[in-house]
Amino acid sequence: MIGVLKKISESIKNSENKKRIISFVFVVFLLVLYFALNYSKLIAVYSLQSKIEVETKNMKFLIGGEAVGVKLLATGVLVMGIDREDTNLKVGDIILSVDGKKVESNLELQKITKDSNGKELELKITRDGKEFYTKITPKKGELTEEYKLGLWVKDSSAGVGTITFYEENSNRFAALGHGVTETKENYILPITSGGITKTDIYSVKKGVSKSPGELKGTITQEIIGEIYGNTDKGIYGNILDKDLIKNKQEVEIASKTEIKEGDATIFCTLDDNVVKEYKIKIEKVILTSSGNKNMTIKIVDEALLEKTGGIIQGMSGSPIVQDGKLIGAVTHVFLNDPTKGYGVFIENMIEDMCNI
Repeated sequence: MIGVLKKISESIKNSENKKRIISFVFVVFLLVLYFALNYSKLIAVYSLQSKIEVETKNMKFLIGGEAVGVKLLATGVLVMGIDREDTNLKVGDIILSVDGKKVESNLELQKITKDSNGKELELKITRDGKEFYTKITPKKGELTEEYKLGLWVKDSSAGVGTITFYEENSNRFAALGHGVTETKENYILPITSGGITKTDIYSVKKGVSKSPGELKGTITQEIIGEIYGNTDKGIYGNILDKDLIKNKQEVEIASKTEIKEGDATIFCTLDDNVVKEYKIKIEKVILTSSGNKNMTIKIVDEALLEKTGGIIQGMSGSPIVQDGKLIGAVTHVFLNDPTKGYGVFIENMIEDMCNI
């Protein structure tokens, strides 16, 4: 009987050992598979990190957090809506010229259309970075005798956002952490010029589930910086008066591989118009992400939650700091939970700033 029990015990041990070996082999297989599938992405991560380290060697970064007004003038006019079916235009198309004449504003397009007397017009269009020509015939309005194209278009954009950082040696700045878009398809607005202005935040609309909050501020005529770039990771430009940043706090940059889950802070401006620091948590870091949703964050600061409910419009660009180093910027809020959102890696913003 003892011998039988001993054999059963040995059999169980052997079975458990086999399970451990199989589990170990399976885990190793998954790791190998992960690295095989993500090899090029992982190589890109460390290549970019090395590139940024070289490019930032002689740069001096100052932390932002100020709310500013943002004004952008588009290249051509952006098609926001189409009220006819007999055209191959799409929402998000940019009208660059009509019958060879450059178009830079809604008023210019309206005048050309009005003066056409119903004559077919040739439009030069850019779509997804590619240019082509198409034709469209203006139609008389039902309530007026004026000719119209049946298009809703826009030539500029304005709003409130937050400065992420300044680079003192080159007098540049970066803000928003995402691009300025003007359609639900999130087309990046191509720009010819733009500027940031001083702003006073006069109210805060608190965010709740499925209803994003908002910082509401004045957009003054006092231009403090010129915008020369609008990408999916932010807007970039030059500060016009260096005195605006002479007392700003210098900060080191951390690469994405240094970021860890856990405590961090953000800097932003509310309706007291003072830059303040608030507590957050980094919940997830996505090293292989190349866009502007590289990490998930959660607001945990009670004072900020009481005031805003979490992340609200206008806070985009708020710098994220961990262990005294600038690691990224706030970009988006989760629609169903305003306490959570996304952040972009700071090195992704720096790369775009350097490439423009």
